[in-house]
Amino acid sequence: MAAAATKQQKLFTEELGKVEIVRVEKNLNTIGFFTPSSKKLTGVSSKTVTIQVRSSSGQKVDARATIFPSAEFGLPTTADQDKYFAFQKLVERLRGADGLISNPVRFTSASLLDVLGVTHGGKNYADISDWLRRMTFTGIESEGVVFLAGKKKYARDMFHVFQRSIAVGEVLEDGTLAQENYVWLSEWQLDNLNNRHTLPINFDCYRMLQLHIGKALVPLLQLWFFASRDQYTEKRYKQVCSLLGIQQYHAVSRIRQQIGPSLDELVTHEFLSNWEIAETADGAEYKLRMWAGSAFVSSADLRLAANLKPLLLPDQSEVVKALVERGVREDKARNLLLNLPPDQLLMDQIEWADTEIERKAKTPGAIQNPAGFLIYVLQSNHSVPASFVSSRRRRLVEQAAAQTEKDRAAAAERELQMYVWKERYENFVEAQTDAYIESNMPGETFKRRLAAMRRNVTQSNAMAKGWPQQVIDEYAVRLLREDLARDMGLPTFEEYRDQEQPLLL
Repeated sequence: MAAAATKQQKLFTEELGKVEIVRVEKNLNTIGFFTPSSKKLTGVSSKTVTIQVRSSSGQKVDARATIFPSAEFGLPTTADQDKYFAFQKLVERLRGADGLISNPVRFTSASLLDVLGVTHGGKNYADISDWLRRMTFTGIESEGVVFLAGKKKYARDMFHVFQRSIAVGEVLEDGTLAQENYVWLSEWQLDNLNNRHTLPINFDCYRMLQLHIGKALVPLLQLWFFASRDQYTEKRYKQVCSLLGIQQYHAVSRIRQQIGPSLDELVTHEFLSNWEIAETADGAEYKLRMWAGSAFVSSADLRLAANLKPLLLPDQSEVVKALVERGVREDKARNLLLNLPPDQLLMDQIEWADTEIERKAKTPGAIQNPAGFLIYVLQSNHSVPASFVSSRRRRLVEQAAAQTEKDRAAAAERELQMYVWKERYENFVEAQTDAYIESNMPGETFKRRLAAMRRNVTQSNAMAKGWPQQVIDEYAVRLLREDLARDMGLPTFEEYRDQEQPLLL
């Protein structure tokens, strides 16, 4: 089995460069949002799914999601899943320079059909309009199922996938007709996409599938295999029926008739390498055993095979060392990091986990498996309290303080330079005007000009009437020099500064 898996991985690595991968938001695929059907599912009141999630303490707890369809458009089907996957492909292309997606997302119907690989027929364009409405009007009531990646918690609220949508040809707010489709993603979905809470899907293989149960299983299998080291999973048939929203049978022959063709098609297109139906240990139910095919790999394998980035980023080597020192196996640490967002503050989380382990050490709630707790903190991207000062935050504070002091010193130096320049300019103007007065303004002429300037000062400035005579004389001389400077065409302060040699302080 190990040799076969190695050969399978080698073949996948060689072919991955030819494969188109789409990354889709995880929540909708976790809760079975899309029901396998080739028909419009109207007249259905709702669909409820119960799954297990991990609480903040790491315990598995039951959570429930209820999907409420609109009366007119019905439940979302796997045909809607096709378009949603293609839409996610377009969304990835629209990320801004900062790597973020913003509302509204604009796209043409033709571009969506091109990603789907279908013709530009009128019916296909109409289907996109219906799809937009169904995605907008369908509601999701989350009782601890929908994960908010930005807030690092499971939500209990009522949501929509698309908060709003406008199809081609509909009227925009400014009164014009829309030339493209507009989608306003709901806040939770936009937040999850921007926090890379996504799931990689082999879109080339997915588009080859014809059977709807197989299509609905693809994202679920990717989730299950991602969590399985051996690329193997087994699920109770009852649970699979609940997630897919399909009828549950009790005879193995009917079960095989119902899902066998879809599982065989998944084997044909290498989503599965094998599958079987078996009884549960108590013999009361049936379960599905499934082995991954070459189309299913971890995101770590995808990055490695596609050479999207080095095996480990430089600063991640420090994290591997820190985890090993705390009892995590090195291979486990490396595999863990390959599946985490590159911008996750890992050392902050490790240092905070250290303090939590130490704080609880002598209490009834002491953490019995510190290495396992560390892995949980990193895998869940556990938020670090704002009050916790990590070594990274401490360095940033110190760097900011040093930069502030440097900025203050630079500002003081600029201010000192300005004083020196102004003093030099005033001396220059005084020297030039003194020379002009001596050459062109005999004693009586200068006295008359100065007397006129004194009268102007006292008449135009009410406050000057209370000034001492010496102050009035000095102010009048200064104004007279400014007048002469303009008459002489002397440079302004800015022009003088630009023409002169730089200061050496």
